[in-house]
Amino acid sequence: MDLAGKFSMKENPVLPGNLRTAVFEEVRRTFVYPYSTFLCLAGNAILVTLLWFFVPTGYRSLFFNVQGIFFFPIVLASWMVADVPATNEWAPDSLRVLAAMGDEAMLTRLLRAKHLVLWIFVTPIVITVAAIIGGVTGDRLSMILCIGWVASVPLSSLGLASLVGIIWPYHPIPLKTRLKKRRQWKHMWLRWSVLVVIPYVIVPLFAAIGFGPTLILFKVAKLDHTTVHRGALMIGLVITVPLAAFVWTWGTRYGARLTTKRAAQLRLYLSDPLKG
Repeated sequence: MDLAGKFSMKENPVLPGNLRTAVFEEVRRTFVYPYSTFLCLAGNAILVTLLWFFVPTGYRSLFFNVQGIFFFPIVLASWMVADVPATNEWAPDSLRVLAAMGDEAMLTRLLRAKHLVLWIFVTPIVITVAAIIGGVTGDRLSMILCIGWVASVPLSSLGLASLVGIIWPYHPIPLKTRLKKRRQWKHMWLRWSVLVVIPYVIVPLFAAIGFGPTLILFKVAKLDHTTVHRGALMIGLVITVPLAAFVWTWGTRYGARLTTKRAAQLRLYLSDPLKG
C-alpha cells in the first residue's frame, strides 16, 4: 500500500478541548515510534557539546559568537530546538491540522502545545547544566540569570520558527521511500534537503532576538564577550523575558492566522504525502 493509501485509511482525529489536553496529547505523540523529536533533541545536544568542548579554541568562533562557560547552557538551549520539530510542525500532524483548518483558536492551541512540549523536554536539561556550572564555579547569581534566560527565550524562537513549516511544510517520509522516488528529485530531495538544514540557520537567528538586548549592552559597554558580565546579563534579562513572551504569543497567533490564509495550499499539500 502506498503512502496516500495509508493516509486515507487513518481515523478522523480528536481535537483537544483545551491547552492542557493538547499538551498531554502532544507528550503522548512524542513517545510514539519513531521518536523523531527525542532523536532530534538528543542529537543536537550531543553535537553542540562536542563542538563546544572539543573543537580547538581557534576554530570555535566558527560555530559560536560567545565563549564563556555560562553561555554554554544558553547556546545548548538554542541548538536543541534548532531542528525540524521547531520548523515543520504541521506536516507530521496533517490529520489534526486539516481537521482544525479554519479554526484559528484550535490551530493556536496545537502550535502552543507543540512548543510547550519541546520546552518541557529542553528546559530541565539546560537548567541542570546551568546549576552544575554554578555549583562548580560558585557563581550563583550568574547561574540564576542564565536559568532565567534558558527558561524563557527558547519559546520566542519557537514562536517564529514554526512559521517556516506553515509556508514550506514537508512530510516525514522514510528515507527508503525517498530513494525509491529519487526521480522526483525537486520536491523529494532538493526541497526536503533545504528544509532539513535551514532550521540550524534561522532558529539561532530568532533566538538572537531574545538575546539581542544583552549583546547590545555588551557591545555598548565594550565588555569582553568571553565572560559573563552579570550587570549586563541582568538588565538584558529584564528586557528579554517579556519580549520572549510577547514574541511567542504573537508568533503562535500569527501562525494560526497564516495557516488560515494559506488554507487552500495547505489542504492540497497536507492531504497528499506523495508531494514530499
